[in-house]
Amino acid sequence: MQERIMQILKEFIAIDSISDSPKEEAASQYIYHFFKDMDYFKAHPDRAGMYPIPHDPYGRTVPYAFLEGNSKETVVISGHFDVVNAADYGEAEPLAFSIGEELEGILAKKELPPAARADMESGEWIWGRGVADMKGGMVVNLALMEQYAIQAQAGELPGSLLFMGVPDEESYSAGMRAGVSLLSQFKDTYGLDYKLLIDPEPCHPAGNNTSMCIGSVGKTMPVVMVQGVTAHVGYCYNGISPLDILTGIYKRTNGSLEFVDSYDGEGTMPPTWTNLRDMKHRYDVSIPHRASGYCTVLSFTTTPDQIVEKFRRIAVEEFEKSVRELNDNYQEYKKLNHFETKEKIHYDPLVLSFAELIDRLKKENEERFTAFYEAAYREIADKIKAGTTNYPDATIAMMERVLNYADIKQPLVLIGFAPPYYPAIHSDMIPGKGKKGTETFEFVKKISEEQFGITMERQHYALGISDLSYCAMDHPFDHKAFSANTPMWGDLYNMDFEAIQNNNIPSVLYGPLGKDYHQWTERVSRKSLLEVCPAITKQLIEKQWEK
Repeated sequence: MQERIMQILKEFIAIDSISDSPKEEAASQYIYHFFKDMDYFKAHPDRAGMYPIPHDPYGRTVPYAFLEGNSKETVVISGHFDVVNAADYGEAEPLAFSIGEELEGILAKKELPPAARADMESGEWIWGRGVADMKGGMVVNLALMEQYAIQAQAGELPGSLLFMGVPDEESYSAGMRAGVSLLSQFKDTYGLDYKLLIDPEPCHPAGNNTSMCIGSVGKTMPVVMVQGVTAHVGYCYNGISPLDILTGIYKRTNGSLEFVDSYDGEGTMPPTWTNLRDMKHRYDVSIPHRASGYCTVLSFTTTPDQIVEKFRRIAVEEFEKSVRELNDNYQEYKKLNHFETKEKIHYDPLVLSFAELIDRLKKENEERFTAFYEAAYREIADKIKAGTTNYPDATIAMMERVLNYADIKQPLVLIGFAPPYYPAIHSDMIPGKGKKGTETFEFVKKISEEQFGITMERQHYALGISDLSYCAMDHPFDHKAFSANTPMWGDLYNMDFEAIQNNNIPSVLYGPLGKDYHQWTERVSRKSLLEVCPAITKQLIEKQWEK
């Protein structure tokens, strides 16, 4: 088993399946061919394949393989095969996808951090891009599938097992968002009872313990666009800068503990803005007409519509504050310049969600607006497919197009969402599934300690974001309202909420022990990969098949 895992790992790592690129499809092809030559799938060719991702710009697919056992109790093992690029390896970049002595020899000559140096000298770690995040865990599952296929062919498999590999987890999770529809189809076709999904993301050290996640944090990306009133800088009191309002919103939300969700001693990180700028395309001597930005808001229980309302309240308050401060400043300036005679500067606050603006424009002339919107959407879609823009920037472009069409002259704040979106999930909170997350953790903890002397620590939510978000829905929210506030929603970006609810699979993150994901010092524990993870995963799978 150990030799087989190493053999598959070398082959799989050699595929430089960089995320959000055509290279990912080579990994999908590898997985498909891995299965199709097995006797079981020669006898059942319809149970292994490559599920196409609808409207995907790179033509990527989701490889799958289904072993039908002697019961409907089914375990899903799923993981992503895309990796981040290896540019940070420097001159070792050409070897980043070839594990072994040559790569390790080059890395050993570099200025390794103390912890990495100790691991290098121990010889107990395997180095290379993707060994931990997360091809190592996927390879364990491929090797297990190989063994279980022999049992299935002999008619001796106690329960059913469905493998699904996905691309794009490191970018927009296109693979998992498409994969949930595939899972739903299998469930309905074969009448499956999904007991558990195991996603072999690497476990990471937690002090002297190893952590295991039974849920995953939610992520939304609010986009805020502010329209001011432009004016020549020599007559600046004739206008109002959108930057003043937007930076006020930024200061009220960036790092704000008001947005932090807390659960059993764990808390989400507060919002972080990753983009903030005016929207002037060239220099002129005038106040910017518009400014925009977007941020990441993480959550455990807060829903997208609640996030919109928080931003709306803050936007109204900052709008009013900016106008008030501008007027106060102007009243003082009038004492210095007798040519200024306006009695007061005043603007009524106007804050709209993207959905509210769309509804307003449809009421005015739905046929004309729909034709405009579809044309603008197609044009932006072409840019995304050509790789000349990304989803957040495309969202801003679409919001700007709609504002231009609306031709509203007064200052305003417009709030929407940009992809990607990850719903929060906790496997103890899925209706009708009991405390499946905790039960699974307790089982893994027990055998980890008894068989390997490894102490496990439960983590309720993976804060690094993961594909678990699409496995189930643990609390209701208005997904129609969310999609209406997401300008990219449609062929470009969507998710099958009905399939997610139909599947409702309790899910956990459990894979081999890894360190320094996304870094040139990425590595996976040799013992964990070759001994611990295969043994525990096998027992965890078979536990789900027990009556």
